Amino acid sequence: MKTTYQTGIWGENTAEQYLVQNKGMVCLERRYRTKCGEIDLILTDGDTVVFTEVKTRKTAGPGNGLAAVNIRKQKRILNAALIYLMHRKWTSRPVRFDIVEIHGEEIIYIPDAFRPYGKYYH
Repeated sequence: MKTTYQTGIWGENTAEQYLVQNKGMVCLERRYRTKCGEIDLILTDGDTVVFTEVKTRKTAGPGNGLAAVNIRKQKRILNAALIYLMHRKWTSRPVRFDIVEIHGEEIIYIPDAFRPYGKYYH
């Protein structure tokens, strides 16, 4: 039986593989951590920097992981993303915030799931 941590790592690996192989993205960072928060995957999609939150669920119905990315979680991701962009001196690059939910064998991918001053789409 996998721990929650192991399940999360498996989900991140699965999401990265899916985004790279099926969406043509390039992975820059995994598990980027700051005092403000953590970003599971940072990728590029062309010139766009894509900050991706991965939710892996063994139980509960599809969509429950997506609902877990509430406004508070979004703010933490946004703050960590800003630190990343400032560190890289990429503040003028286009960015996007995606969510991937892994539920069993099913992958639910939502590109542009939320925006810094927008609304979470669910």
